[in-house]
Amino acid sequence: MRTLLILGVTAFICSFTTAQQLYRAPSTVDLKLITVRPLNISYVHSVVDERMPEAVTKLENKAARYNITENPIYDGNFEAYEVIFSQNNGTIIATYDQHGKIIQTSERFKNITLPAFIRNKIHSENPGWTIHSDLYLVSYFGNKEVKKVCKIQIRKDGMRKNLKIEI
Repeated sequence: MRTLLILGVTAFICSFTTAQQLYRAPSTVDLKLITVRPLNISYVHSVVDERMPEAVTKLENKAARYNITENPIYDGNFEAYEVIFSQNNGTIIATYDQHGKIIQTSERFKNITLPAFIRNKIHSENPGWTIHSDLYLVSYFGNKEVKKVCKIQIRKDGMRKNLKIEI
């Protein structure tokens, strides 16, 4: 009985080691068809704010990943190319150099869901007021400081206030 038990355990262990030896992961993978190009990292680090709504960050990431050299109008003869990215509530006008780097952007997002830190600030400084409309503007100019501004209209009892919050 003891011999039978030892044989069973040995067979069990051998089946696992044999199974592991049959599958070997490839040591190298040839990726000739894939082109790796740098993302507009300085733009992403300067502009994309994860606290903003997903619609805003998605469009900004789309502009950052856009490859101007794949556009039919691209011929490499111009110093700059302008591309407009739009979605329901936002637009980005991005200017790319001939190498695909973003030189500048002008971004406008209307009536987005403002992040909690902005809503909390508005409600704490203006109790009883409600947000009626908002506009989120971003200006990016390469090496210069990025401007991010929220223009918000709040209302209470038929009165209106316009607020400007720089982020």
